[in-house]
Amino acid sequence: MDVSAYPGLAASYRRAGLIRAQQFASVVEGKSYTTAQVAKRLGVSLKSASRRIKRGPFPLTWASLESARRISQ
Repeated sequence: MDVSAYPGLAASYRRAGLIRAQQFASVVEGKSYTTAQVAKRLGVSLKSASRRIKRGPFPLTWASLESARRISQ
């Protein structure tokens, strides 16, 4: 879609994209990352990264995200 004729529309698309990215961002060791960035760093699929982020433990650390299974104690 060509948005050059509608300058306000392009700005709203950008704002919507930034808001959507923030919604799916996770804080790992004090820094915000998207699920895609976490998946790329861990070398796993988006679905797997999402599951690891949801399971915790919180606050998230890279060491906890790298483990394939959560160890019960």
